[in-house]
Amino acid sequence: MTAKKKSARLSATPPDYLQGIARDMWSAIVPVLNKQDLNVTQLDSSIVEAFCINYQSMREAYENVSENGQSKKAYKTTLSPVTGEIVATDFVGFKRNPATQILDSATSRLKQLGNELGLTPASRQKLIQSAGNDGDENVAADLAKFFGKK
Repeated sequence: MTAKKKSARLSATPPDYLQGIARDMWSAIVPVLNKQDLNVTQLDSSIVEAFCINYQSMREAYENVSENGQSKKAYKTTLSPVTGEIVATDFVGFKRNPATQILDSATSRLKQLGNELGLTPASRQKLIQSAGNDGDENVAADLAKFFGKK
């Protein structure tokens, strides 16, 4: 039998183009992923990048929704064709904040990407079993500490 060649671990240093929250997420999550011994390698860096970017999108969208609400009143303004002055402003209902859609789609993508990386209990168990490992209590503790962190 030949031993499997191990691929390079993920670099703990975030790519230069990741900024802000995405960069912080890379720095926080990569050490946990590398410690898991679930074969998350440099080949998976694009998945980790997408996870970090979507995490930043989710956080920014949430901040927008927190500041501006999920919806706002919408009005139709009628102008005079002669003078251009406002003749009437009529309430026409509510308009959805576009950030709610960004929040929704980023959250969905995070769930999908997290499953691929073993960041949910079910996917982590599946990856541990497929790796032939009986489980590592330290990995669960590391992930709990990571996600409990603000």
